[in-house]
Amino acid sequence: MKHLVLPLLAASILSATADDAQKAKLIEIGKISYATCMACHGPDGTGLAIGPDKKMAPSLAASKIATGDPAVFALSVLKGIQKDPTNTAILGIMAPLEMALDDEKLAGVMTYVRSSFGNTAAVVTPEDAKKFRERFKDVKAPVLRVDLEKTAAAAAKK
Repeated sequence: MKHLVLPLLAASILSATADDAQKAKLIEIGKISYATCMACHGPDGTGLAIGPDKKMAPSLAASKIATGDPAVFALSVLKGIQKDPTNTAILGIMAPLEMALDDEKLAGVMTYVRSSFGNTAAVVTPEDAKKFRERFKDVKAPVLRVDLEKTAAAAAKK
């Protein structure tokens, strides 16, 4: 029995180290890619304030879209978000970034946001990003924030 425990323990430690190294690499890539997002979401991820009660973009801190089902977050990053005329608190739109971000950069920026600003959501790998890109390839226009929020809420109930 003890002959089985040591190899399993060693494999577990090596796996955790590899996972930590991958996460660190993705966060570094994501931090660089997040520079584009800062214009609207701000350097601290809380959304750039435009006056006392309006923001250019919503906060990413504790965002159900950013920290929930990663597919919903990927959809918003890849395809962008339309201006919702009923939401006067958020002034901006989100441009689609699918052409600007390859799978590694998409995974990086998602992982960076999901583990920054007080968020503690799981890593998104480049393999995940590739699957999301394929899944949403037929979506041709930016999505409505309200639809993303409904999808995120439904996914959280599963």
